Amino acid sequence: MNFDSLNIILTIAAFIVGIMLLTGHGDIFLKGGNSDISKKLYDEEKMAKASGVALILIGVVSAIDLFTTALAFKIAYIAALLIIIVGLVCYLKLKCKK
Repeated sequence: MNFDSLNIILTIAAFIVGIMLLTGHGDIFLKGGNSDISKKLYDEEKMAKASGVALILIGVVSAIDLFTTALAFKIAYIAALLIIIVGLVCYLKLKCKK
């Protein structure tokens, strides 16, 4: 198995899980060790929607990365992933608290 097939699998998985989270059927993907504390502090519906959008964006960026080979695009891919993750964390900390 080479890295291209792994990237395809991860891209498809990101799209599927992202769509499940956006439609409200992917709550199982948000369960963690301290789910009771998380339920008290955060709005789970907003968390699911934000995580779904972030995963779909990651899937789009990963799909674009499949078709590019230049080093500049690889650096832009990593930068885009970091921006998406930092944006998700900031949104969760600022907008999803009860």
